[in-house]
Amino acid sequence: MSSKNTMTRDAMLFLPAKVIEGLLVIACSSLYTHLFSKGAVGTFGIVNTTVQFCYLIIAGWMANAATRYVGEEYQKDRGSALFSTVSTIYLLICAAAAAAAVCAAVLTRDPVWLGGACMFFSYTIFQILNSALIQLGRMKASISLSLTSAVLKLAVAYALVFGMNNPSSAFPAIAANTAADGIAGLGAVIALSIPTVARLRWFSRPLLRKFFAYGVPLMGVSIAVALLNMIDRYLVTGFFGRDVFAIYNQNNSIASGIFTMISVGIMRGVYPNVLRAWREGGRMAAKPLLDQGVRLYLLVAAPAVAGLAAVSLLISRFLFAEGYDAGAPVIAYTALAMLFMGLTEYANKAYELEQSTIHVLQNSAIAAVIKVICSVVLLQAVGFTGGAMGSVVAFASYFIITCVRVRRRFLFRIAPASLARILISALLCGAAAYGCTLLPVGNLVRLVLAVVAGVVVYAVCIVASGEGRAEMQAVLRKLKR
Repeated sequence: MSSKNTMTRDAMLFLPAKVIEGLLVIACSSLYTHLFSKGAVGTFGIVNTTVQFCYLIIAGWMANAATRYVGEEYQKDRGSALFSTVSTIYLLICAAAAAAAVCAAVLTRDPVWLGGACMFFSYTIFQILNSALIQLGRMKASISLSLTSAVLKLAVAYALVFGMNNPSSAFPAIAANTAADGIAGLGAVIALSIPTVARLRWFSRPLLRKFFAYGVPLMGVSIAVALLNMIDRYLVTGFFGRDVFAIYNQNNSIASGIFTMISVGIMRGVYPNVLRAWREGGRMAAKPLLDQGVRLYLLVAAPAVAGLAAVSLLISRFLFAEGYDAGAPVIAYTALAMLFMGLTEYANKAYELEQSTIHVLQNSAIAAVIKVICSVVLLQAVGFTGGAMGSVVAFASYFIITCVRVRRRFLFRIAPASLARILISALLCGAAAYGCTLLPVGNLVRLVLAVVAGVVVYAVCIVASGEGRAEMQAVLRKLKR
């Protein structure tokens, strides 16, 4: 089987699972608005955002380095030195996070940050080990553990607040997320046989130096990317308070959740193959796979933007409790912003493969400054939806800046005819979905009809044009099995 076919197969394997996971994330966001007060939803949103922010800043460098080298190290000693080193660094990071959480709880007199520290512990271990599973080709283990985590976040939260009437505490949601990622992380520990290969005394200083050389420059990148992804949430909270932030964040989570699953689902099928091709044949071998990966991403992401924009108001009214539909435009703006973010990740692969991450730092830092300035201006001008509009401007700028600078190395290329077929099919998909939202029936019926109509129109257009015929045939072959 060719490298392109292998990559497409891996992406097609991951994507359905990630779509299911994305739907579970949406269900979780919906459930929380019905179970908790807006204040509790807003509090959980701030804690969850802070956990992700801290992960990117203090653990992301190590996670990226471990993912980069796990394949090589696993061939040497089943990853003994790598997992021993990662375990030591993880414990030190957790100790630092715990100390920071205690200080935050004392200063704010709010114990919620102690719960946030527990969320950080479980979230970090699962993210690191799940990435290792992917890089080692343990696809089924990764998919099953990711789905387990998503299901438990939904089920545990519901069980903890069953019978309560809109509790004002965010602790049940924090406990549910901690337990879900903790159980999934434990599953990853077992799947990788870490108890048998990792010992603190096997900590490797040479490997740590390699981690530092590759990962530390990415700390600046992580800070800039964290600001790009999350600063709007803090700004909305600062401008309008936690109740309004709950409306903003829950609507934002619909698009960001779906696009995270799309990006991760395809990238996890693409990047291991690109990295393998880079090691074996350099740029000439890797670039065609990168081009194909971007095309696969656009095949899925473009209609997702059009569809979400078309049904944003309907989906917000259907999923969330009363009053949350005021943030429906956030879904459309966030979807467009995430499309650009995904494309930028592919453009950055040239820097990552050549280990020139300083350029990623420069580009993301410029975009982060644009994000802060645009968000502040737009929040004052148009209200809380201005945070999402600022994201569109910032991520589009990030993509353009990266493309202009990275082309001196190598940049992915999509055939203009292919791009036109995808975009036209996506627009027709959005038009069909929007038409169904105008039907004189209930919200659920309109939403189902809009989704079905959008998918059918897009599939017909993309197959009839010849653009997605190969992918459709691959899906049909998979279904026949």
